[in-house]
Amino acid sequence: MASRTRRIRRVAPRGSAAVRLRPDLILLAACALLLVLLSLERSSLQQQRRPSVYSTYDTGPNGYRALYGVLRAAGVPVQRFERELSTLDPAIRTLIVTGYEHDPSAKPLDERDAELLRGFVAAGGRLVAIDTEFAGPQDVTPNAGTTLQAPGGGDAVALVRNAYTAGAARASGSIDWIFPFKEPRGTPLLANNQGMVAIWYRYGKGEVVAISAPSLFGNAELRNADNLRFVYNAIANHGVAAFDEYVHGYDDRLTMWAALPGPVHAAVWLVVAIVGLALIGANVPFAPPYLPEPADERDSSAYIAAMAELMRRSRRRPPDDEVVWRAAIDFQRRKDHA
Repeated sequence: MASRTRRIRRVAPRGSAAVRLRPDLILLAACALLLVLLSLERSSLQQQRRPSVYSTYDTGPNGYRALYGVLRAAGVPVQRFERELSTLDPAIRTLIVTGYEHDPSAKPLDERDAELLRGFVAAGGRLVAIDTEFAGPQDVTPNAGTTLQAPGGGDAVALVRNAYTAGAARASGSIDWIFPFKEPRGTPLLANNQGMVAIWYRYGKGEVVAISAPSLFGNAELRNADNLRFVYNAIANHGVAAFDEYVHGYDDRLTMWAALPGPVHAAVWLVVAIVGLALIGANVPFAPPYLPEPADERDSSAYIAAMAELMRRSRRRPPDDEVVWRAAIDFQRRKDHA
């Protein structure tokens, strides 16, 4: 009787991981990565088209990143404030609020914020308001006048000699808004032939410095020594100073997810949906399992049956060949019904 055929199966050595890479999963991962990269590229292009704003984070021509760096290098205790005004640290004695009208991420100040600013200044704080459009009684800056658009004016020169104008004789740059001379609100610090560019006045126990030409202190114009000296005088030497970055959309309590732009959110949700569908398709059966036909592998029973049939046909079988034939048939039946 022939022995049962043995098949040798290759087994991965112990401690090794046999991983079979599926083409569909590789394609899925590549598509997901492509979506994320496209979203990041779109976000980068939007950032490039974003207008330069008067923020200490902005490195464009209007940004105040250079001013912030110079103040810190000079030893001025300056910081960024990135929360609501109601949470302003009492240790901050100078607050700088810059214009945010053209900032796409701006969080405008409201009546409640105007009341908080009045309280801050009245209690002895210094408010440095650097903007173009001051709205008089409707402005959040307490007791601010009303600015007028007056493009084409020359450089602003110092009208008085005091601690704010020390070392700053002429401020050069783009000046398109002014406080009119006929509406004096305090001591004029800088002015051109169109009107006043910077004024100072008392409010309660504190003081306000209102400047109508924020571009004078941007990254592009800060190389002018008089511009830098004037804004340095307005911010330094009055305790801890803080730039209000919350009005420009910055919030130090934001999570990483909230800080990501909208296109990245959409890409992440698309990737999650694709991965979810792939997992469902790989683990949830939607049809009966496919069972392939068994391989035609003959064993010793086929050999016995073939020999018995050969003996029957040869007519040279021993007297007990019927027993062998019946045994082969019984063996085959038992195997089929096992």
